[in-house]
Amino acid sequence: MYKKKLLFRNTNSTYGQEASAIESTWAYLYGTDKKTAGRYRIRITKMSAAELIAMGLAPEETPADFYGLQANLDKWNENCGWLPTLDWVGDPLASIDKIEKDLGKQFEAFVTGIAMDEEFSFELPSPPKKNTFKTPKSSKPEDPQPEDVEETPEDDAPSSPSSDDDFDWL
Repeated sequence: MYKKKLLFRNTNSTYGQEASAIESTWAYLYGTDKKTAGRYRIRITKMSAAELIAMGLAPEETPADFYGLQANLDKWNENCGWLPTLDWVGDPLASIDKIEKDLGKQFEAFVTGIAMDEEFSFELPSPPKKNTFKTPKSSKPEDPQPEDVEETPEDDAPSSPSSDDDFDWL
């Protein structure tokens, strides 16, 4: 058995506009024979390129469709305070409400130990195709024709190195 209840939510949403920041605090109860209660909070911040530039967190040439996203869940501990527990990774285009629900489901699975069937991931763009251009193989120089080859007399031929010459460099 797992139950949760929203205690309060802080948000910067306005009428007709989605929030770019939200913090919600929840109480939860789980267990069958021995019940355990606790608290957790979810914090989500999604900032546009213009907001990041205005705060000095992104360079002026940042593309307009760029944004920053941070979403995490912290569990309350009476002795230590808020303990970082989960960082959300999923579709960066998801709404803040969906991200909050996803983190709530993940925390439920974390606390109860009951696995989720849902996977929170997204498709990355396919990598650029490998260059299929092949450089032509260099052709080997043709074997010299017998008339082009100069014969060297035996006397002018270099002598084979003796075994003493091998260690001259020492």
